[in-house]
Amino acid sequence: MKHEEIIQLAKQEGLLFTEERLKINESGVDFQVAHATDLNGEKWILRIPRQKESMRHAAVEKHALDILNENVSFQVPRWSVFTEHLIAYKQLDGVPAATIDMEQQAYVWELDEQNPPDVFYRSMGKAMVELHTLKVDLLKNAGITIIEGKDMRTAMKKRMNHIKEHFDIHPALWERWENWLANEQIWPAHAGVRHGDLHPGHILINEQSAVTGFIDWTEVSVGDVSFDFTAHLQIFGKEGLRKLIDSYEAAGGRTWPGMAEHIEEVQAAGPIVVAEYALVSGLEEMHEMAVQMLGAEE
Repeated sequence: MKHEEIIQLAKQEGLLFTEERLKINESGVDFQVAHATDLNGEKWILRIPRQKESMRHAAVEKHALDILNENVSFQVPRWSVFTEHLIAYKQLDGVPAATIDMEQQAYVWELDEQNPPDVFYRSMGKAMVELHTLKVDLLKNAGITIIEGKDMRTAMKKRMNHIKEHFDIHPALWERWENWLANEQIWPAHAGVRHGDLHPGHILINEQSAVTGFIDWTEVSVGDVSFDFTAHLQIFGKEGLRKLIDSYEAAGGRTWPGMAEHIEEVQAAGPIVVAEYALVSGLEEMHEMAVQMLGAEE
C-alpha cells in the first residue's frame, strides 16, 4: 500500500498524517508497518495487513495485549485502532534492537551485536521471566493456544506429521526431530506464556541497550517457553544463549537440565513454522522457502 493510501486509511479512523511524516517498513511477512507522526507531534505505529489471512490472530492478539498491559511492567502495545484494514497504536519508548535492511537482507543494529552489554542480558532475562511466569489463568479466556507441559511432545508430533503430509522432509532432518521427541529428559515439564517471535526487531531497547518492551504479539500463546530463546541462539550462538539463560535464571526464571540442548532442537524444528505458514497463507514464496528448508540436511 502506498503512502497516500495509508494516510487515507488512517484518516478514516481519525488519525491525521502527512507523507513527509510517514515511513514504511516492508520487512514484515503479515503486515506492512508504517511509522508516522501526527499533526500534534505524537508518534504512531500503523500495521496494515498484507492479506485477509494476516488478521487471523488479530482479535486474540488484541485481547492478550489488553491483559498484558495490566499485568507486566515492561512495555507492550496498546491498540487505539483495530479494524480489518488497520491496527494503530502510539509508539512505545525505545527502539527495536535491530531492523531489517530489505536491500541487504541483514539486520541494522542499535546495539553492539558482536558483544551485547550486560545490561541487555540482565534486562532481557528479567522481562522474559516476567512474561513466562505470568499466571496462565489470566489468559485462559483470551482465545490463545494453550499447551500444558505434559502435552508438548504430543502436540509437536502432531505438527510434524501434519507437515509431512504436505512436504518432503529430508530423512536426516526427520530423524533428528524424532530423536528430539524421544529424548524426554531435555524437554521442560512446565508451560508458560510466551511471545512466540522474539527476534531483535520485536525487542525494544533504550539508549543504554536495556530492554524496555516487546512488540508484535501475533504468535502469543501458552506452551514451551524455549521458543522465545531460539532467535537469540540463531543470532548470538551458543555463548550468547548461555549468557541469556544465566541472566534468565538469575532473574528467577525456571531452568532445567538440558535446556540449552532443547532450545537448539527447537531451532532445528524451525522449518515447521515456515511450512505451517505456507499452508495457511497460500503464498508461493513461503512454500518455496519451506521446501528448501525441509529438504536441507541438518
